[in-house]
Amino acid sequence: MSAVVFAGVSPHPPIIVPEIGGQHLKDVEATVRGVQEMMRRLVAARPDVVVIISPHAPLDPRSFSAYSGPRLRGDFWDFGAPQVEFDVPNHVVLLSRLAAIAHERGLPMWLVPAGRRLDHGTMVPLYYLLQAGWRSSVMVVGLSLRPFEDHIRFGECLAEAAAQLGLRLAICASGDMSHRLKPGAPAGYHPEAHRYDEVIVEAIRAGDFERILRIDPDLREEAGEDIYRSLLIAYGTLGRTLHRPEVFSYEGPFGVGYMAAVLADYSDHASEAELLAVGESDLPALARRAVHAYVTEGRLLDPPSQLRGGAAERAGVFVSIKTRQGQLRGCIGTIEPTQENVAREVIHNAIAAATRDPRFDPVRADELEELVFSVDILSPPEPVADPHHLDPKRYGVIVETEDGRRGLLLPDLPGIETVERQLHYARAKAGIRPDEPIQIYRFTVRRIREQGRAAADAEV
Repeated sequence: MSAVVFAGVSPHPPIIVPEIGGQHLKDVEATVRGVQEMMRRLVAARPDVVVIISPHAPLDPRSFSAYSGPRLRGDFWDFGAPQVEFDVPNHVVLLSRLAAIAHERGLPMWLVPAGRRLDHGTMVPLYYLLQAGWRSSVMVVGLSLRPFEDHIRFGECLAEAAAQLGLRLAICASGDMSHRLKPGAPAGYHPEAHRYDEVIVEAIRAGDFERILRIDPDLREEAGEDIYRSLLIAYGTLGRTLHRPEVFSYEGPFGVGYMAAVLADYSDHASEAELLAVGESDLPALARRAVHAYVTEGRLLDPPSQLRGGAAERAGVFVSIKTRQGQLRGCIGTIEPTQENVAREVIHNAIAAATRDPRFDPVRADELEELVFSVDILSPPEPVADPHHLDPKRYGVIVETEDGRRGLLLPDLPGIETVERQLHYARAKAGIRPDEPIQIYRFTVRRIREQGRAAADAEV
């Protein structure tokens, strides 16, 4: 299943922002309620990041665009409400991965220079997203004038980038419908413009996006709309299929069509644990989700119910967390299984590595995007009578005294190139003197690194 857990549609007229609309808000009550409900459902889907697709983001005709920099900022100064301002974290890791995948598939991306203020096509949905309680990362992408099929393919790149990073993604396609519904409308009046809106509304209600793809190009031009390309990107992120679509509201009181809708919502028919079947290669992403849920919400991640391969085994597991620069940030594990399967072991040990490694302060929410997770699945330890049967590249080592002190070192660690050095550090970790008798055990590991990020060698 796709990494996208929710996709919705939001109009973006500044007049639906109370600080701007004032007394005119009564004319768009249905739209306000519709956007509020859509954003409530989006937040309830528990995504890791929200991507807003804005038709008013800076445009390069040949390239798709995205705002760069660690923070996204904007305000409604141009609309008479400078006190309404935004400052949210940008998901730069997802942005980097998206740019790489899009480039590989011949879809160039322009990274809008850091510091550029957000456009109103972003800020209006963002206003209601924050009102619904969203407190984590946002990313904003813009359109191009490339062929329509390229917009769908760009959406597929976005979903692939999230999947590679193990992220649960929510999409908000920002856009207004026909701008020519009434005499005096912003783009002038066209008597056929209403038909464009009717086709889109009915197509989404029916779950038939093909009807949107077949819209007469002349009708689309007559409508003077800015939603079509946003919908195409969202459609691409969903694997070209809708799921339980719903239109919350549609109206056009000022001659412009405003629709709030859901294109796909996987949260209300499947628990978080059921959204992705977890296999061995997914374990670092599972560790990341567990830490994200615990650090940002104080919530224990629901154990996965669909397991494949090594994730369903019982084994000891170590979870290692490093910065992208390679510094250890936390590492805790179990030598033998304590849970009913490896996936549950990963969840418990990931949270422990992030919050209870005595060598480090607990991981903070604002640093999660710059951390790299890896998982080591341990074979059952076997006793070793002769140190010549050890190999620090191949085997991890456990040293144990009669009184129960025990030290462990994983295999293939930087700087641990000899058996003597491996045993020295294993003893030191447990406070065992060089002259104390010990029982030695060896074990192997299957090391799984997080896809799409800098490689991290596990370390204890």
